[in-house]
Amino acid sequence: MKIDFKGKIVLITGGTSGIGKQLVKDFLKLNAKVICTTTKIDKYKDKKNLYFKDLDLNNILNFNKFLNEIKKFKKVDVLINNAGINKIDPINQIQSEDWQKIYNVNIRGPLFLTKEISKIMIKKRFGKIINISSIFGVVSKEMRSMYSTTKSALLGLTKSSALDLAKYNILVNSVSPGFVDTPLTRKILGKNEIRKIKKEIPVNKMAKTEEISKLIIFLSSDHNSYITGQNFIIDGGFTSK
Repeated sequence: MKIDFKGKIVLITGGTSGIGKQLVKDFLKLNAKVICTTTKIDKYKDKKNLYFKDLDLNNILNFNKFLNEIKKFKKVDVLINNAGINKIDPINQIQSEDWQKIYNVNIRGPLFLTKEISKIMIKKRFGKIINISSIFGVVSKEMRSMYSTTKSALLGLTKSSALDLAKYNILVNSVSPGFVDTPLTRKILGKNEIRKIKKEIPVNKMAKTEEISKLIIFLSSDHNSYITGQNFIIDGGFTSK
């Protein structure tokens, strides 16, 4: 199965680390032009077919500026709402300011980005939108109230926007990764916790970022012409037990 994004423009939020970084790399290999958003714009320079844009979903002025800039885009073929944050706290200790930050990044951002990008896609009668959710939008774990709430909401956004946009040939899906081996995961969990988690995963390992990317690439490609409104769990069987 050959996949080629030549002539396609792909917008990826949070594309400088983890799954987002892998997606940028893979889409570029497949000849896409990639727009990558980051909160650390000073660290990055545009390269061939790769353009960095300043976007801080927790800065309302910055976000509104980006939305106004989007309105000038003539074409976006693929939107990947990948940016996400988490803070671990039990429900009786969460702080309103932490909730606001997680809400802004994990659900408010994707909703309004989908709103503006879909207008561009509607004009072309074509588009793919992929929301990166999490298994914790389907199941949960202690101290994940804020994260699970927003990731569950993202699944609702996926289904509702898929129904709104289907008549324009715009397909909307979500991907819910399980435990993915990234520098941030290793930092947060530590070696002992990772060893415990691996034993709970039927395939006995965490996912590599490229394994998540492959699914997203397919859903974004022309080979996907009929799948919409679905959530794809990719977790090595963790939620099947």
